[in-house]
Amino acid sequence: SKINVVIQDGSLEHEKVEQIAAALIDGIDTIDFRPDILSLVSLSVGIVFDQSLDQPLDDILAKCDSAMYRAKFDGKKRFTIYQSFDRTLEISRNIELEMEDALATGQFHVYLQPKVNMITNKLYGAEALSRWVHPVDGVRAPDLYIPLFQKNGFISKLDLYVFEEVCKLKASWEGKKYQHVPISVNMSRLHLYNKHFTEDLENIANKYGIPTNELELEITESTFIKDTHELIRVIDLLQSRGFLVSIDDFGSGFSALNLLKDMAVDTVKIDKEFLQVSSNTARGKTVIRSVIMMCRDLKINVVTEGIETKEQVDFIMRCGCPIAQGFYYAKPLPVPEFIEFADEHLTDIQTNFHFPFNGSLDTPDHTKTAAFTGPGTLHYAPGIYKDSLAVQFEGGAMEKNVVEVPPEVICNDSFSVSMWIYPEQAHSWSSALYVKCETGFYTICPVAWESHSDFRIRDSREVNGWYDLSGLQLQPDIWWHYCITYNAMNETATAFINGVVVSRLENVPTNHFVKRILVGGDVFQPSFIGRICEVRFYNDALDFDEIKELHQSYINDENFVANPAMVS
Repeated sequence: SKINVVIQDGSLEHEKVEQIAAALIDGIDTIDFRPDILSLVSLSVGIVFDQSLDQPLDDILAKCDSAMYRAKFDGKKRFTIYQSFDRTLEISRNIELEMEDALATGQFHVYLQPKVNMITNKLYGAEALSRWVHPVDGVRAPDLYIPLFQKNGFISKLDLYVFEEVCKLKASWEGKKYQHVPISVNMSRLHLYNKHFTEDLENIANKYGIPTNELELEITESTFIKDTHELIRVIDLLQSRGFLVSIDDFGSGFSALNLLKDMAVDTVKIDKEFLQVSSNTARGKTVIRSVIMMCRDLKINVVTEGIETKEQVDFIMRCGCPIAQGFYYAKPLPVPEFIEFADEHLTDIQTNFHFPFNGSLDTPDHTKTAAFTGPGTLHYAPGIYKDSLAVQFEGGAMEKNVVEVPPEVICNDSFSVSMWIYPEQAHSWSSALYVKCETGFYTICPVAWESHSDFRIRDSREVNGWYDLSGLQLQPDIWWHYCITYNAMNETATAFINGVVVSRLENVPTNHFVKRILVGGDVFQPSFIGRICEVRFYNDALDFDEIKELHQSYINDENFVANPAMVS
């Protein structure tokens, strides 16, 4: 920065001096110059009136300097008249004097705030934040220096420093179970005008051998409003180099909803203030829910910031957003504490669940338990293996004599379900599996159109939102291995019978947030009559080879006795 001083003899009226200062400031905006240079240029003016002639010049200049720093602190591009000495200005001035040396000597430390999957309690990622550990003052809070750095342009250097520190850190984690945890780093809008920005980031990542898809750049919502064209260009360049990009503080200012269609960001982070204010009213809750659903329909991940209470956890999960960041789970942590958190939240986290129904409704590790709903009695009959069992469903009215599975076993938009079905009596549209979602349902019907089996998907957001994948006729008194998959990324549903694809359908809208799972019935038709066993839930869309391998693992088992029909 450059400081000029003008001293005049007092012949000008105060009002005239203020007019001159205002004209100088306004003139900066009319300069015909490159936007990347002008974005770093501003004029702040400090004015001191009516000083006595016997006062030392240094004292007058100090007052003028103080007023000028007040103008910078209040947002630049303005003038301030000296009133009295302000401690805040002294702090800001000291910060600016110390910042370069602090960066060079490593006084800025990286803290990591976890992002957590609220359903599985599994570590999803982390955001890197800076803390200035001052040799005299101790830890300086970001609120003390970040706003000033954003005004004076030093934030660009700090951003790149934090980014490189994150790469160093991830390189030091090689071989650890948290090695590939994605970490996001905040980036200022000033980087948008640096034509080497994306190349510099890639070079830093390559220097430490870090895959770019494990690094996310967070850009605040306000930047999306101010620098649309430059931002679109930079986002495209970042993603072409494999980086992830997120909108930070979404909902904090002017909404960027209309820009999402043009900016292929990977993630939207809902601002904590937006959450706290909007979740207190019915209208606000509707807005948050709508934003989340819209983002997920656009295949954009959503992270909700500022989660502090169990009530917020429950509400946001009901809205269909499983990822949270906030004090409810953890504050920003020094690296050693973050590693402890990662160790705890990456241990024995299940994403697939197996219910054999072999004389019990528990998973083999007893972490999940299904429940039988009568009024009949739970019975078992021979299963697919020698001496194994399966649940015997005797039928009944809607939602009766069924097994209800905990809905959290499907916690992803993409999923697969595998089960063995033994139909005994054919009832059209009775369900062997019913998955109720926030926006519709999925169901497996052993008998549907013209006695063929059917994987039916309902999108309740559309009047005609029915999607059917018709399969083979499931003849009674024979075991059939039925699998369904849904890939939310390409909106494709597939049905498999005995390891073979029998139906595939594209452009099927994604149903969000599972609320209920029933085996052996649904809420529309009489319940299923027959046996079911070996029910597996996967939080991913298995491919053809994985389904085929799964089927082969059953029929090649030496104790397998079901002898299913061949499918070609």
